[in-house]
Amino acid sequence: MESKQAEAELSFIKKVMEDSRQVTVDNGKYYILWGVLVSVTLLTNYSMMCFEVSKGYFYGIIWMVMMVVGIAASSIMKSRDLKKAKVHTFSGKVISSIWISAGIVMFIIAFIGPAFKVYDYSYISALISLVLGIAYYVSGEIQQIKWLQLLSIGWWAGGIALFAVPGIHSYLIFGLMIIFLQTIPGFILYNKWKEEFDASANIV
Repeated sequence: MESKQAEAELSFIKKVMEDSRQVTVDNGKYYILWGVLVSVTLLTNYSMMCFEVSKGYFYGIIWMVMMVVGIAASSIMKSRDLKKAKVHTFSGKVISSIWISAGIVMFIIAFIGPAFKVYDYSYISALISLVLGIAYYVSGEIQQIKWLQLLSIGWWAGGIALFAVPGIHSYLIFGLMIIFLQTIPGFILYNKWKEEFDASANIV
């Protein structure tokens, strides 16, 4: 009985590993979408603060609009991806769960914490960087993409730097981090996924 249970467990582990090897779970689209939206919003906020263009409440409105657009676009993309997918892997479900949970935590950090005055708005970027580091590390490990996993070091180091540089300049630094640690890697993942997708299409 124990031998059969051990074999079943090994078979399950093997299946998960094969899932992550056979399918590029992250097609990079969501990295690009959120990378563009967040970096543009951050840099817009930074410019407005530097030139004192608007009042504080307007910055919150911009972020809420960005969140609504991002969630709506992500939902549409997810729906299309599910329809096109020929196979739904266990590793794909795990990756999706990781990023959904990370997104919820980041929303709480960005909107709930400051609303209760637990910390100042200038520390939001630092805290979110630490969460992103965890998500990238686990995501890269599951997919066995070493360079994606190593990006977590950049997020954690950036988080420490952002704690040391609070204030409006944290928006500029975090905006650049989003571009180089998320948006550009998103395009790399998308190109890799596109090559694999085209190759499998030609085989069929």
